[in-house]
Amino acid sequence: MDSLAPEPRNKENVIYSKIRGLKEGSLETTEEHKKKHAHKYVDCQRRGFVAYILQTSGTTGTPKIVRVPHQCIVPNIQHLKSIFEISSDDVIFMASPLTFDPSIVEMFVALCSGATLLIVPPVVKMMPKRLNKVLFNDHKVSVLQATPTLIKRFGSEILASVVLSANTSLRVLALGGEAFPSLCVLKSWRGEGNKTQIFNLYGITEVSSWATYYRIPEEILCNATRHEECVPLGFPLLGTTLDVMDNSGQVIQEGEGQVFIGGKERICFLDDEITVCPGTMRATGDWVIIKDEHMYYLGRQDNQIKRHGKRVNLESIQQVAESLKQVEACVVTKCDEDKLVLFVVPRVISEQHKGNTTNFRRDILLDLGKHLSPHAIPDDVVQISSLPFTAHGKIDQTTLIQTYREKTKAKISNNVLGKKELWEGIQRLWKVVLNLPEGLPDVSENCMFLYSGGDSLKALRLTEEIETLVGQTVFGLAEVILNSSLLDIYNHIIEAIFFETKNNEELNDKNDRKIKRKRIKDESARSHSKQIKQWRSTASIGNITTVSRGSQITKLNTNVSYENCENRPDVQEGKDLMDAESNGEERKGHNSSNVSENVNANMSINEEKMSVKNNSWESFVNKVVKPQRNDGKVIPEDRVANCTTVSLKIRWKSDTAKCVDASPLLVISENNGSDATLYIGSHSHRIQAIDVLSGKIKWERILGDRIESSACISRCGKFIIVGCYDGSVCVLKGNDGETFWIFCTGNSVKSSPIVDPDLGLVFVGSHDQHIYALDILDKACVWKLHCGGGAVFSTPCLNKSPRLLYVATLGESLVAVNPDTGSVVWKRSCGKPLFSSPQCTSQSVYIGCVDGSLQCFSHNGDQFWQFSTGGPIFSSPCIYSFSATNQKIICGSYDCFVYCLNEDGDLVWKFETSNQVYAVPFVFTNCDLNDRTLVAVISTDGNLWILVATTGELVTSYSLPGEVFSSPVVWKETLIVGCRNNYVYCLEMSTSEQKKMALGESEQFPQ
Repeated sequence: MDSLAPEPRNKENVIYSKIRGLKEGSLETTEEHKKKHAHKYVDCQRRGFVAYILQTSGTTGTPKIVRVPHQCIVPNIQHLKSIFEISSDDVIFMASPLTFDPSIVEMFVALCSGATLLIVPPVVKMMPKRLNKVLFNDHKVSVLQATPTLIKRFGSEILASVVLSANTSLRVLALGGEAFPSLCVLKSWRGEGNKTQIFNLYGITEVSSWATYYRIPEEILCNATRHEECVPLGFPLLGTTLDVMDNSGQVIQEGEGQVFIGGKERICFLDDEITVCPGTMRATGDWVIIKDEHMYYLGRQDNQIKRHGKRVNLESIQQVAESLKQVEACVVTKCDEDKLVLFVVPRVISEQHKGNTTNFRRDILLDLGKHLSPHAIPDDVVQISSLPFTAHGKIDQTTLIQTYREKTKAKISNNVLGKKELWEGIQRLWKVVLNLPEGLPDVSENCMFLYSGGDSLKALRLTEEIETLVGQTVFGLAEVILNSSLLDIYNHIIEAIFFETKNNEELNDKNDRKIKRKRIKDESARSHSKQIKQWRSTASIGNITTVSRGSQITKLNTNVSYENCENRPDVQEGKDLMDAESNGEERKGHNSSNVSENVNANMSINEEKMSVKNNSWESFVNKVVKPQRNDGKVIPEDRVANCTTVSLKIRWKSDTAKCVDASPLLVISENNGSDATLYIGSHSHRIQAIDVLSGKIKWERILGDRIESSACISRCGKFIIVGCYDGSVCVLKGNDGETFWIFCTGNSVKSSPIVDPDLGLVFVGSHDQHIYALDILDKACVWKLHCGGGAVFSTPCLNKSPRLLYVATLGESLVAVNPDTGSVVWKRSCGKPLFSSPQCTSQSVYIGCVDGSLQCFSHNGDQFWQFSTGGPIFSSPCIYSFSATNQKIICGSYDCFVYCLNEDGDLVWKFETSNQVYAVPFVFTNCDLNDRTLVAVISTDGNLWILVATTGELVTSYSLPGEVFSSPVVWKETLIVGCRNNYVYCLEMSTSEQKKMALGESEQFPQ
């Protein structure tokens, strides 16, 4: 038949037709067309046309009524009878119920060949040992067509010794209806000398019954070499046509796509269909890959899930798990939306391991970790006695999910723990989550999670495991795991569980806050005037500009008197995302390394494929993705050619002796920016002040602990404020780094401080779960607020109108605070911990969440919208105004994408990087590119991307020699960022004109 243009697709039942004579662009109505071409349509209302009617099982979607014509099923019966070489001597087991269409093949293959058809009561199928006796001892079954699940229920011992033994009666074993087992598993079922022919059958009920077959070659089954590869789907059965189509609807010969099944007479009628075009191809929902002219099954479309920003194939995980020596049978299921659970039937349980599910679970996870990527490892392993199956012989997912929920509920209800049991439980879970060997001695109480191989995703998993163990939510546990020792984690849980109330402490805190507010109220006039005089008397620097991450540019006129409110400058408040450490020692006049490494020269704006020469960065394709106007799906978009090219090179780099996770603070003063200083801290406890133009270190201080907090500058411009891991907030003199004041909180300070541009107060959060308002000139804490549970990891955000201070906590809360009194205005739960820092516009506040969502609230606390990405969000949103009415929100995600949204939460574009995005994007304008607005983005693998902010097109890229969790800052032609290879880098951007032709255009320069 000729392949012609497809008909329009029905979203519920995607089909396409190959009908000779149909013309593209025909304006005939459907009814007129049917009348004119009546002979080209199949009508199911003809007498005697339909052979049988059944309903699909619903395991892969909504159940459908399927009417199957004789002409559709008869070729199946005839061809399979020939392939299996059925004779009157055969005994065929009717494994399928009458409601499952393979039963028709079993019945009529037997009837048309004179073979014996064995039918057993359904209850016998539920008893593997009894079924084995009936089939192979009593009736000597020679042909068995079944689902892999039904066969697995026999167990490997019975399979090898009876079903697939050397002297078995079974001549043909045909497996279908589910993913075919791997060759490794298949070989483990066969006894030595077995000669059973094994077939892989594939099909869908909508084109009843089977579509393809493949016989496993005997030489492969007998080969002792370990085979991990999948078994092909094989060859089309009589009268069957298969096509594989990609996402754009094009038939492909190589690569991945969805299978469509049909044929001239292989047509069934679904639900209310009366007529169907000959050649109609039904979408299966099954994804395959075509390699070397063979189709290999990848899995159901709905089993291709995104997890931690990566695509995960549940069938692939199951095949790896089935190959483990301790696994008899297994299935992977997604439970409760975000939990991946592996259900395992153990192969053998020794007496010493009976009931010890902990060791079994740990062993399984350890072995899976050797073969799977971290994002594909299941969250939990559940030991079951046998796989439940439906009436059709397929895995009963509903029963499995219910089993898991009951086991989880039982754990919670029986988790009355003593302190000893809790300590042992934490030790056990620590080892399981970090994939540590079983024989490892007890973990030292001083061990740190991050230093033991943990990361933020594993910390969230350990949090969930511990909360399941103790049967309750433990507020702030995730941040304690990330930043404290094992003993601190234990003490934190003890405090949450065994000391139920803290009424006295909360009452004292409340009274203390009331006293503090009363002091502010009683002395407001005196203290405010005193503060203004102090600012005026100390301000002698003149005009300064600060540039910090997230495109925060603040202009300060430190010579202005603020007695008149109208003279206060219009300021954008600076924010950050990183964390902190700090103490004291000095070094001046030291030069950092001046390097000129010209890399990535002449990268054109429309370039998709990049081969970056430094740091052994492999080539790959990057995609700018934009939403379609009609259905919200995303499609790749070709770049627009531009003749201006951009290159990056290192101007200088400065060695800080340890990782640099803090983000830069640039302070530019007077003379058109001739004096620009960078302030940045590192894990080595050092904070450096570096001349931006020369790279020379002006001064360096060693503070009390590691620094991940990003610095800010005081309202007067004379002091630098930064937080430390030792719980201190250090106020240093900007000109020489000498200590002016140190304020101590109750725990680590990773939150980056911000300054109130009007009153000069410094706001900073701490892991002691408080937010502080500090008057650095008075060296006093004006107020502190307990945020209700959960450390304050991120940077607070001060909004001018309405005047509110926003604080995000690891206790899942976004809190709006009155910055003058320290009282809570409103509080909202975001469902998961908040590592991201809030950002504001005049109408809204935005925050990223670990559940992968970017959430938008009004200043009254009402949620406007929520946008979901494919991975946790640790990055903070960057808000940029392209015009008075055009604001965009740009944010990175751990799914490796950067997203640009409008104020209504609609996707404008997204760009795929090479790794997770932790850093905050930075939007800037480049005058050498016709004042185009660009955005700098860095992924955690150190790859830097410069994109066009309005479209997401790639301008250029650069690769740093280490991981990056610092956020970039751009000033003029320089970009500065910290790196985990211990260096701070200053990169210089340069542009050049290059004559270039777009495909199909005459030679000209684009405007």
